[in-house]
Amino acid sequence: MTAFFRTGSFGSGTNVSRYSDVDYFAVIPTANLKANSGFSLSEVAASLRERFPLTENIRVNSPGVQIPFGLDGSEHTEVIPVDATGTTRLGFRQFDIADGYGSWMFSAPESHKVFVDHHDARLNGRLKPLIRCVKAWKFYRNVPIRSFYLEMFVTFCMLEVATIVYSIDIPEIFDSLVINGCNSIDDPRFSDMTIKGCYTDAQRVDALSKAGNAAKWSSEAWRAEADGRTAEAFHMWNLVFNYEFPNYNPT
Repeated sequence: MTAFFRTGSFGSGTNVSRYSDVDYFAVIPTANLKANSGFSLSEVAASLRERFPLTENIRVNSPGVQIPFGLDGSEHTEVIPVDATGTTRLGFRQFDIADGYGSWMFSAPESHKVFVDHHDARLNGRLKPLIRCVKAWKFYRNVPIRSFYLEMFVTFCMLEVATIVYSIDIPEIFDSLVINGCNSIDDPRFSDMTIKGCYTDAQRVDALSKAGNAAKWSSEAWRAEADGRTAEAFHMWNLVFNYEFPNYNPT
């Protein structure tokens, strides 16, 4: 290993309390990696089991290896073996990471972080909380859709927006997921690349069904709020977030 640094949602400030694990890129020389990324993940997992013999269930969780140091997701560490492949046109480091199918795929997390940071600043710090809300739905409803995909999807939906109103924009994001079919999207930073939402078509169908429910419930929550039916609005938001939403207290 030649470098080791934190990335992912904790690194960008879009993590969800109790659910998001802490991701680290472990930069490994090309000669020490396998052409089949799954073999490299298995070797890293074996090495980490040897290093942490008292930690149970260290396992491959493509594109990395998950080390469950505690019970909450935030106590889990994910080590992602990567191959450094140079820099992007804008000078950010780029890597190859496991794609979940035995091959390697492009990744430039620092470039995407700057992209989200820029639009979060433009939207007065309201973009990252919006991303966390949509990711919370993923975790609370056990939606098999990639967190990185949601982060880029939400940011992409807000590119032409001047201000964010959560009760309006969350239903529109779910509607957009349904319209898109939870299919791959163009990478907003690299025009010749796409970002996959789910690893399998079965996962995509499941995610699409749950996005449809969330779109319906969140739209009903917005209509209830607009009509002054606050208690009903809270109830509908609780359906969206699987009863993890704050309870309504009229006092």
